Amino acid sequence: SLGDLQANLNDISARYGKDVVVAETAYPFVLGDADGWGNLVGLPGQLVAGYPATPVGQAANQRDVLSIVRAVPNGRGLGAFYWDATWTGVAGNGWDPADPTTGNAWENQALFDFDGRPVPAMDVYRR
Repeated sequence: SLGDLQANLNDISARYGKDVVVAETAYPFVLGDADGWGNLVGLPGQLVAGYPATPVGQAANQRDVLSIVRAVPNGRGLGAFYWDATWTGVAGNGWDPADPTTGNAWENQALFDFDGRPVPAMDVYRR
């Protein structure tokens, strides 16, 4: 849960006296699939409560993740890195570079929609 994320970041930072980052985060803007490969998150039961798989839900989730990082005491939360923000469902852009017929399981969590347009979560990272 996001509460667990906050507790763990706070604990790690305090316990070890270190700055912290969220090294990989992502959230879907839709449950649909663009490349026929199947997605890592593709079912309603896989979603975090309160964050629908919509462009607005994705942006809200990422805004809250970044707020959690900013709330780490003593300014020790440095930021977050979005996982595969540009891995869209484009032919030849699959997980196996040697096999252009492969797809990817992340395109519904990219920061670009299935038509290549930036989604609202992109604005969260501009701040």
